[in-house]
Amino acid sequence: MPNSSVIPHDDANRSILLKQLSTQLPNYGATLELNNDDISKVSTASSWFDYLLNCQEIAQNYSHAIFSLKRMLRDGPANMDMTLPAPLVLPTAPSSAPFSNIFGFVGPLIIRIKKHPNYTEAIGNALGIIPAVTPSIDTTTLQPILTIVLQGGHPVLSWKSNGTHALEIEADHGTGSFSLLTIRMSSGYQDNTPLPAAGSASVWKYRAIYHIHDEQVGHWSQVLEISVKGV
Repeated sequence: MPNSSVIPHDDANRSILLKQLSTQLPNYGATLELNNDDISKVSTASSWFDYLLNCQEIAQNYSHAIFSLKRMLRDGPANMDMTLPAPLVLPTAPSSAPFSNIFGFVGPLIIRIKKHPNYTEAIGNALGIIPAVTPSIDTTTLQPILTIVLQGGHPVLSWKSNGTHALEIEADHGTGSFSLLTIRMSSGYQDNTPLPAAGSASVWKYRAIYHIHDEQVGHWSQVLEISVKGV
């Protein structure tokens, strides 16, 4: 992707970049000789990207509520009140027409802005297009530190990204061997593997290793154990 050093890897920070560009570009349009179409397209991209991120979060929360209700209906515990979640309601969509590959447009636009003779570091800071300087990662000592809590009887894992791109998590659900559970680009994961049978317990184990550019780096974490019980 053009200018990928400026455009963040994660959607949350991409949304922040788009909002800052959408807010600040009108102030520098004349200085940077940007046409109204450029500025309008950035505004449209920001509005639609933020809208779809909100829709995604609402839909995921609704899906999780339905999943929890289904599990309660199927497995109990007995005599629990069953209440359907509130109907799914999405926010109002932007009135502009969306277009695809928004960062394929924004990346070259940022490059064009930076090459303009009137461009300055102050403008770059105002637009949010100067990437933060981060120290290089020492992969020889890199090792994730996992924390774990129970939520609704299921383990929820947390960690810090430490500048890496993803985390590979393996689990042993009482079988005596580890297998791939997930690869996450965001910090935090709830293991919704079915719990043991009602009245029984099991010790589940987890370990993880960082990824950079889809490759394992550093060392596996220490094995984390937690006792889970069937309900």
